Amino acid sequence: MSAANSKYIPQEPDRLDELVDGDTVGESDPPISGGRTGSRAAVVQALYESDSAGHPATAAVRRLATEREFSDDDTDFATRLVRMCEEQRIELDSRIAKLASQYPTDQMPLVERNVLRVAMAELEMEDAAPQNVVANEAVELARLFGSDTSPKFVNGVLGALLA
Repeated sequence: MSAANSKYIPQEPDRLDELVDGDTVGESDPPISGGRTGSRAAVVQALYESDSAGHPATAAVRRLATEREFSDDDTDFATRLVRMCEEQRIELDSRIAKLASQYPTDQMPLVERNVLRVAMAELEMEDAAPQNVVANEAVELARLFGSDTSPKFVNGVLGALLA
């Protein structure tokens, strides 16, 4: 059954749900190495922080890159990706809404919505990884940061997108 035909109801809180207004994502959160995987994780966390605490996502991703000692290339990739997500937020959310029509994006858990935004934005980048790599990384980020049902939902939505 595709994501568009199934109703998604989270069974437990996201692993980042502890973040409250004024908090930041930091070193106590799940450790992620550098590289593209680390960059993607930092972007998801920065967007989550922006949505939940109101902090600028670009500043948050730069802070995370510094704390985690990203290379210049990884910092550049994360910064470009977070900017794309911010600049294309309305378009990305519209695409997500079409693919997961049973679950409005404004009611979707922040982790899932931001993992999908990151994956969809990366797929539009000139230097994007292959589609299957981007999709697999998104599922792993959903597994790391989301609820138990997050990976299946993210996989379903991206599967519908890439079909």
